[in-house]
Amino acid sequence: MSALAAQGCRELHDCLAAAAPADATPDDFAALAVAYVRFALAHPALFRIMFRTSCTPADTERDAAAADVDAFVRRAAAHARPDADPDTLGVACWALLHGLAFLYLEGKLPTDPPAAVDARVRTSVGALIDA
Repeated sequence: MSALAAQGCRELHDCLAAAAPADATPDDFAALAVAYVRFALAHPALFRIMFRTSCTPADTERDAAAADVDAFVRRAAAHARPDADPDTLGVACWALLHGLAFLYLEGKLPTDPPAAVDARVRTSVGALIDA
């Protein structure tokens, strides 16, 4: 499970990096947010494994891959809103992205049409970045 989680984190990182640069503008960060949620929806089982606590404790490969995703999101958020506290903004952004992803995965928000999902994610992230 830990090896799958590590691989999933590396794939998510690559997906985010392809969607937006680490020196993201607010629009870039919105694209990164959409990519995060789309990844979760495209790979629901893998996404759930990536964030399970039942993976091997202290698995350095998984921990390093997850840390790379966290660092990328924090760096992009800090560039999108340079006047904000980077730690607070990073946690808030990750919580929003992760929360939206799981709300969609658990059927609490409708996933059709996909354009509406993208719009909701962009609007939510925009509200956070603009706050």
